[in-house]
Amino acid sequence: MPAFIKNKKTEHYDWISNPDIITAAHTLMDGITLDPASSDKANEYVCAENYYTIADDGLNVKKWFGNVYLFPPGGSYFWNAKRERWIKTRGLSPTLTASHSVWWKTMKRKWIEREFDQAVFFSNAPDMFLYAQDIFDHPVCILRTRPILGQHFLADDKIVERSTCCSFVVYLQPQDFDDSHTENFVNIFKNKGRILI
Repeated sequence: MPAFIKNKKTEHYDWISNPDIITAAHTLMDGITLDPASSDKANEYVCAENYYTIADDGLNVKKWFGNVYLFPPGGSYFWNAKRERWIKTRGLSPTLTASHSVWWKTMKRKWIEREFDQAVFFSNAPDMFLYAQDIFDHPVCILRTRPILGQHFLADDKIVERSTCCSFVVYLQPQDFDDSHTENFVNIFKNKGRILI
């Protein structure tokens, strides 16, 4: 899944996940039912059966279901109490919350509520190790190499490959999982980095 833009006047590109991670997610979950933070272009690569664009507001509004793949957008969010929703912003403030953390917390809540079956969460925001340590309650693969992402420029539809920083994958298993789900994760991701169970 890509990260996606919130304000086309101030952002002019979105990100597309590394193909190897997408393939691994498809293999692990036997297909991707939903990408909740995507775009038309990104889904040409992710190939989810369903996806939400920025206009759909998958973070605040839409239901999640099936097998979910999520690569959150970058940036920061603030909680708008009046509208009761997270709002993306380009502002800088200690009161803001990093995007990947906001999306993770939403995903974890929806998983606990059994809104969807299972999920792969891909992140290139290593500060998650500090601010969302509950990721380690689940199988994690800290990738040994920096993934190559697609940077999709909206103005000319051009895609440029860019290396990202330290990245990792978290697996939210089906609620009634058995050891086979963990074993599948290990088998699929063990050659990609250090596995933490």
